[in-house]
Amino acid sequence: MIAKHSFKNYLCLLILGSLFLCCKKKEEQPDPDPEMPAVVTGKVYGSAFTAKVILERYTAFGMNSYRPEDLFCIYLADERSLTCSSPVKDFAIRLSVPKKIGVFSGNDVYILVNNPNDPTGQDGALFSSEQTIITVKSISGDRVSGQVEVKWAEMNIDFKGRFEAVYCK
Repeated sequence: MIAKHSFKNYLCLLILGSLFLCCKKKEEQPDPDPEMPAVVTGKVYGSAFTAKVILERYTAFGMNSYRPEDLFCIYLADERSLTCSSPVKDFAIRLSVPKKIGVFSGNDVYILVNNPNDPTGQDGALFSSEQTIITVKSISGDRVSGQVEVKWAEMNIDFKGRFEAVYCK
């Protein structure tokens, strides 16, 4: 009787131990960076900017070893009425970054900032630097999300924050 009871105990312990080992603790998400605003905000040519529309749309722009189809082109505007069919020149900022999850800077990113003082949309700055950091955190079937931090003191451009760009179809 004792041997039979011990076998059942060992069997129960073996099953419970297996279940315990098979159950994987859910990975904890890191706390959001308290220094990173919830939306992209800052200065563009010295003027206050807060992104109200963020879209990802195709462009024929390629850079370095990246073809256009290898890049996300994320357009930001402070005008709520802009949509996927709005002219590109109406968007204040374009972030170009590789279509993959990671942290990118230098020659892996290009930023186009339109000068808000030029109504034609022809004046602006296209630049890349080590101080420009774009992080792509997630990619899904209809959107890309991440964060951006851009500083260019000479042009009075300084903005940062989190973004979630819906794909234009």
